[in-house]
Amino acid sequence: MGSDGSPGKRTRDMSMFKYIDKFLLVALAFFCLFASVSSAQVTAEPRAVRGGIVTVRINDIPETDLAKVNGEYNVDASLGTIKLPYLEKPLYVAGKTARQVEDLIRSEYVKQQIYKRPIVQATVVNSEELKEAMVRYVTVSGYVLNKKNVRYREGMTLLEAILECGDITDYGSRNIQVTRRNVTRTYDYFSAKDRNLKLMPDDQIFVQKRGAFEGRPGSVGR
Repeated sequence: MGSDGSPGKRTRDMSMFKYIDKFLLVALAFFCLFASVSSAQVTAEPRAVRGGIVTVRINDIPETDLAKVNGEYNVDASLGTIKLPYLEKPLYVAGKTARQVEDLIRSEYVKQQIYKRPIVQATVVNSEELKEAMVRYVTVSGYVLNKKNVRYREGMTLLEAILECGDITDYGSRNIQVTRRNVTRTYDYFSAKDRNLKLMPDDQIFVQKRGAFEGRPGSVGR
């Protein structure tokens, strides 16, 4: 055979094609991984929602305007807008990321010739984050089955909070300490009145250790 069709050349050509195929496969795998990570990051980026909050901070503007412009803005629950000082109309921000909100605010202030080159920083807080931030707890510790922070709800009683922790243990005393605003009072677990004590957010409940001669009544008293 001639030099162009020699078995050695065909072998080299096949090896080169295999090398190229492997390179392309590796490159494709990296591309897919990068695209997947980028997509996840975009999806996870928080967006402004109706009823949420947008915090705005603008620099490179007159010092006299700082206190007036910078702050928290409630997103209108119906319209999905926020109203900033000096702008002619409210800005629609629902569904926008913080960066998109920044671009929108900057462009409007420049377009309406209010500021020349404002530097805008924005953060968005959605309604679920707001709800979580507003959650309050009561702390239950001492001789209960599970020590934990119990999510407070309106009308919650002392007994309900303790039962959510699995009740007092065999070593738990009937004497329950409740601390509220740095004032501690002791209540009787077996008193119907004390069991129905209405709790407040941030109350701290501590079940003391049962004394050596402390008995357990057969029923709940008044």
